[in-house]
Amino acid sequence: MKKFNKILSILAVLAIAISSLSFAQTIEFYNFYGAEFEPTVDKINEMFMAEYPDITVVAETADTGTFTQVLNTRLAANDAPDVFLVFPGTKFHPQADAGYLMTFDDAAWVERVMPGAKSVSTYNGHQYALPTDTNVISVLYNKDMFADLGLEVPTTWDEFKAVGEALKAAGIAPLSVGVQSGWVAQLIPYAMAPTAIYKNNIDFDTQMYGLENSFVDSPWKKMMEDYVWLKDNGFMQEFPLSTDWNASTDIMAANEAAMLVQGNWALGVLQDKAPDTNWGLFPFPYSDDGVNWVATGVGGAISGSATTEHPEAVKKYIEFWSRPEIMDLYLTNKKALPVLTGLSPDIAPELVEFLPYLEAAGTYNFLDQNWPAGVQGVMIESVQGVLAGNLTIEQMLKDMDAAWAEGMLTAE
Repeated sequence: MKKFNKILSILAVLAIAISSLSFAQTIEFYNFYGAEFEPTVDKINEMFMAEYPDITVVAETADTGTFTQVLNTRLAANDAPDVFLVFPGTKFHPQADAGYLMTFDDAAWVERVMPGAKSVSTYNGHQYALPTDTNVISVLYNKDMFADLGLEVPTTWDEFKAVGEALKAAGIAPLSVGVQSGWVAQLIPYAMAPTAIYKNNIDFDTQMYGLENSFVDSPWKKMMEDYVWLKDNGFMQEFPLSTDWNASTDIMAANEAAMLVQGNWALGVLQDKAPDTNWGLFPFPYSDDGVNWVATGVGGAISGSATTEHPEAVKKYIEFWSRPEIMDLYLTNKKALPVLTGLSPDIAPELVEFLPYLEAAGTYNFLDQNWPAGVQGVMIESVQGVLAGNLTIEQMLKDMDAAWAEGMLTAE
């Protein structure tokens, strides 16, 4: 009898072990957070796996410039990651139309999504992703350098050029620009456009969709002329075309340049590389009257594959990200602002100082969030071509108009 009971005990242990193995799952999280935010993602994954020991999360990060192309290739090849980031706005619409994305209409976190973030993470009445953060594109600057040279924060384009000349006279590059990274090349026009275009014509994108306006006949021509002017007049460091995102922050940390047009996520990177430097942010001053609109946008959103073999694990993982303590951790480390209610992240003092600028003037979404698919890629490549002297501004804008028309046809 004892022997029989022992056999039963062994069989029970084996059954439990086999059961545990049968429910063990591994899900992949494909993202564009990059090496600078990898430790935060790793920490969140460790916390998740501690709560759900039967689920293993493998995170893979990719360069922002190639992320969408690789993701779309994998989606089309039925090799989709279980969980992945999507770009908010119109970019994920083709993925949704193709049936690649899971919907989260019944998720508890949906009711906590702020209206602005909901508008760029829903499509055709469905919630396709969990938006994670709101970001701003501004001028990050070395406060110590400005103070040493007696420089005030500029509020107009002429004042900005005057500050640049003073920095050049002191042997300092006014701007560090990482044009080699395509996504960085677009940021100066993104910072210019809210003031140059939408401050005076909030319906510009609507007019573009109605074929009542064009890039060729818009302030984009002057914006690009001024962008080229910055390069041709020594407002950038040497060799901006061969400088990437990471190197551009190295230049700032080494006190070789005073300003960086970037998203607020760069603040944490600069603080890590130069912790003894005082950093600040101000709106890109592209006005004559000192009223400068700011480019803002939801930085990313977490979605899941409609064909994943582990749908419940995916839902648990995304729900875990939505929890206040997890979002607070993420936002605090990214130096970003929340898009879900019920959060209280430790907002960086530098970002708190910037908030009055958002209240004093207007804001507009990151441009690509309202554009048809394909336009942003043409714009990025064209900006690099124009700065390299291989493409005229006129041709760039014609190409962007053509991409817009093609994107509209594709979406029909």
